[in-house]
Amino acid sequence: MKLYSIFYISVFILFPIFALSQTYEDWDDHDVTRFYEKIDLPSDALDKEGESIDEVYVPTTVEDGTYEIEVYKVSSKLYQIRETNIYMYFTFTPFLFSFDKGILKVSYNSGTFYEEP
Repeated sequence: MKLYSIFYISVFILFPIFALSQTYEDWDDHDVTRFYEKIDLPSDALDKEGESIDEVYVPTTVEDGTYEIEVYKVSSKLYQIRETNIYMYFTFTPFLFSFDKGILKVSYNSGTFYEEP
């Protein structure tokens, strides 16, 4: 009986220590190729086929740094950084959902998104 008590006490003490010692760099990561900004067009704008077009995405720069963000899925590789007009284009299709949170590390206008577990 005493051995089980020691085991459970050690699990309750050590588990939070191991959980807190994990850094965001140990989380699943996704490479960001480029950042874009959405520009809304007038309602009568057309593409080259003559179809109506409402918006375009143009390359933009993001200052180097580490940011805590939430993403919103626009397409398979394009995700919006919530509450901004900045969009991330991933190298490969990430397995992310809208409203996923994580850490974005930006360097030389590309970066890595670390998905919060």
